[in-house]
Amino acid sequence: MLIPQVAPPFPLAWGFSTKLDTPAKLPPVRLSQVHGCGIVAVEDAVQEGDGIWTIQPSVRIGVRVADCVPILMAGLVNETPWIAALHAGWRGAAAGIFRKGIELYLSQGGDLASLIWAFGPAIQKCHFEVGLEVIEVARQDPAWHEDLMALGLRGKPHLDLHGLLRAQALHLGLNPANEGSVALCTVCQENLLWSYRRGDRTERQWGWIEIESKDEMG
Repeated sequence: MLIPQVAPPFPLAWGFSTKLDTPAKLPPVRLSQVHGCGIVAVEDAVQEGDGIWTIQPSVRIGVRVADCVPILMAGLVNETPWIAALHAGWRGAAAGIFRKGIELYLSQGGDLASLIWAFGPAIQKCHFEVGLEVIEVARQDPAWHEDLMALGLRGKPHLDLHGLLRAQALHLGLNPANEGSVALCTVCQENLLWSYRRGDRTERQWGWIEIESKDEMG
């Protein structure tokens, strides 16, 4: 398990799974992910969406990925612990799912200063070759800067998904010291991580998060 490196504002269990982790630590599937921007409150039933949040302790939530970015968020809403997990491919990132997650948190009374977040392993700029049409969509984001794109060895553009999401965070005023991302490339780390682009069509790793209850803390 890969653990974000940032201090949480309340007792929290979270992490990014790898090929080496057993299913026992992983949450149940609660989302039917569709590469959109829908963010839903946790329920027992599977819901369509690409983000999920809760204030309930001892409820493990998460998203499944194999190149897209898993985003974990935690902060205080009126002094109450609040957590979310988001799934961001290039479509979701460009459409603003991370922005929507932050807006949702703030709309519920969230304290921006207490908000921590982490981007998990995903396809990184070194391997994320895309078409020019993808770059043009990403360029519409108000946080865009040209360093988020580079030309690869084949002369085609590569997109920095982590970088785009981080630029959005800073554009919205989040404190960079509150980021605990794990910037491993799913394509590079063949022995550790699943990658759809490398050919893994069914297996996924998780980004998961849970508010710890007093009983769990001992």
